[in-house]
Amino acid sequence: MANASPASLKDSIGACGSGRSRDFSRHDSTRQKKRLPEIELPLDNSAMDRYRLRAAEPNDEHRLRELFATVFGESRTAEEWRWKYGASCALATGAGYHCAESVVALDDSEQLVAHAGVLPLPGWREGAPIPIVQVCDVMVHPEHRGGLGRHNLFTLMLRDLLARIAERLPTAFRYGFPGQRPYLIGERSGVYECLEIALESRLSGPRRWNNLWRAAPLDWNDARIDALWERLNAQCRLGLIRDRAYLHWRYADNPSHRYRLYGLSRLGRLAGWGVCAETGSEPSLVDLWLPLESARHALAALAVRLESDLSRTTGIRVWLPTAYRAALGVPGTETPVVVANMRWETAISAEIARNLLYYTMGDVDIF
Repeated sequence: MANASPASLKDSIGACGSGRSRDFSRHDSTRQKKRLPEIELPLDNSAMDRYRLRAAEPNDEHRLRELFATVFGESRTAEEWRWKYGASCALATGAGYHCAESVVALDDSEQLVAHAGVLPLPGWREGAPIPIVQVCDVMVHPEHRGGLGRHNLFTLMLRDLLARIAERLPTAFRYGFPGQRPYLIGERSGVYECLEIALESRLSGPRRWNNLWRAAPLDWNDARIDALWERLNAQCRLGLIRDRAYLHWRYADNPSHRYRLYGLSRLGRLAGWGVCAETGSEPSLVDLWLPLESARHALAALAVRLESDLSRTTGIRVWLPTAYRAALGVPGTETPVVVANMRWETAISAEIARNLLYYTMGDVDIF
């Protein structure tokens, strides 16, 4: 794939904002985004002649894990691969949705040279369930990367994948979390559109005597988790359904990382929860679900508890949903991750999704 200079990256992603650190206490809900132009890239039939695109099959797994190691320099076990793609599909079908299929590309010698993965999951949009599909593990073997115009396997594969999803799950919201360089390629290919650059904040104590909120370990099987989703789902205008089934798949059964689940209670009544990653260089609050109006006090109690349990005093890093950043008035520092809408044959435009989406670190499988 073509390289881009830092300047061109900054210019291209400028629609998502610029600068290293921003204060969202006043302006978060009124940010103006520049509309990205419609992009139509010329595609040559000879590019299609070189490659055959098809749905990924179970017996592709070994070759896909080899491709992953070649492209990303990291290995994935069979257990990790099946958890990510097999168990997520089971979660979606359990909610009544078709299981969207990942796409692979084979060259004229039948070598598997590219992959675009999908995770179909139960989602929610303004009071009603919808399928949500995350596009992930988009990878092209280094020997099969081209430019941004003709013979571009990346473009062919992503457009094919998104067309398949549109046919199979026409109401789905499709999104992803590419790094800035992959995002630039996807933007120019007409498949990615920026919602925002993910922002990292830090939460910290100190403990206050008059804070009525308390944080304590919570069991992944606690039935009150489902009750919390039902009670608070009106504040999720677009996002994943964060119930027990999702928490079990994403965190409790995750073979790659270890997590702790904390319940957030006020005067003894469970009113929210947070998930903390146990692995990594520093503690992270990777997911949260709690009343927006109580976010300041509830998250302060959780930060105190995590700092105590993990013996850290430098604060807890977190990606806060937009409304929570505004409610807490905390600054956010830009990360290398772009929150991207899949614009090709989309059912939900970036303009709509940008104002609705609830996401956290936990939406991204690297945390």
